[in-house]
Amino acid sequence: MIGCMRTNIVLNEALVEEALRLSGARSKRAVIEEALRVYVDHKSHEKRRESYAARLSALERRTGKLALRQTPGEVLRADRERG
Repeated sequence: MIGCMRTNIVLNEALVEEALRLSGARSKRAVIEEALRVYVDHKSHEKRRESYAARLSALERRTGKLALRQTPGEVLRADRERG
């Protein structure tokens, strides 16, 4: 279920107008929702990249002396592609 929240905020009008122009959106609400989606997507990708780097480092430390058919990076990429 999608919840909605009504709020009053003061926005930089020039910034909102520029966002409206660039996005082609028809309303301020649409621009703000798009901006929030982009922000959430960006932060989610950022967290996944950080998590990937940490998992790769840990895996490389644990497998450093083993002879593997695939590098730890290849194993993680394959795992990520599977879902």
